[in-house]
Amino acid sequence: MSFATNTDGGKSFFDVALDSVVVKKAKKSEVLSEGEQRALAIACFLSDPHVSENQGAIIVDDPVTSLDHNRIRLVANRFAKEASRRKQVIIFTHNLLFYQELLRACAECEPQIPVTKCVIQKSASSFGLVSVDDEPWIAKRVKDRMAALTTHLDKMPNDLVSGSEELRVVAKQFYTDLRETWERTVEELVLGGVVERFGSDVKTQILRNVEIDDGDHKTIFFAIKKASELSGHDTATAKQIDAPDKQVMRADLESLREFCRVYSKKVKEVGDRRKAQLEPPKAIVI
Repeated sequence: MSFATNTDGGKSFFDVALDSVVVKKAKKSEVLSEGEQRALAIACFLSDPHVSENQGAIIVDDPVTSLDHNRIRLVANRFAKEASRRKQVIIFTHNLLFYQELLRACAECEPQIPVTKCVIQKSASSFGLVSVDDEPWIAKRVKDRMAALTTHLDKMPNDLVSGSEELRVVAKQFYTDLRETWERTVEELVLGGVVERFGSDVKTQILRNVEIDDGDHKTIFFAIKKASELSGHDTATAKQIDAPDKQVMRADLESLREFCRVYSKKVKEVGDRRKAQLEPPKAIVI
């Protein structure tokens, strides 16, 4: 590879050229894949502030498009390193895997890198609304999802007519979110996060906290079954179920909250018991 710089109208340009054994100059687009070109572009972008020891802010938008997981992790590590030596790094991304890798990289740094999570959402107007210290729904943990569902219920009108189209639409969205929250509860609480959809490892040691009895299975099965019937599924014509009112929705959310409370206590008891199995009993000195 060879590097070249140029200026045009007072602007500086940096280019990387591929060396070729033939007379014709090799084009990057004909030799490198889209992901390789993206990785090369990021490397070139970060080399400039690194060499110049510039400590100004960095702002990037979806830098890991077309990158594989290995490169995504490397890019996350590099941006975390840059954040440790400059005032601010602002990253916009739709990639939740990259988002999780960034959080991991910032937590692993010594000292750790402070992070502010923000969500930009569409509004009724053309402007985006920024929510500080917030995450998109798909990234929220169970506790935050239950809080969001509670807020949703609090804002829901009390005068929705039974059997009305308005109630059907509102209930369908609520039970879709409730079903997804139950599913995340299985991943996060019941299975203890042993395997997570945006994680990159399997935490086998946490298996000692996992214990599902018949009662737990029955509660989860019928709660998700009810939420599925009332959420985003096209049901048979003969199966017309009226949408529950606000009071029933709140009771179903409370059932999830109670399950989490009881199961969290159970997880601690199971974990303590199994931890004791891995250690020899204490000797009695006479």
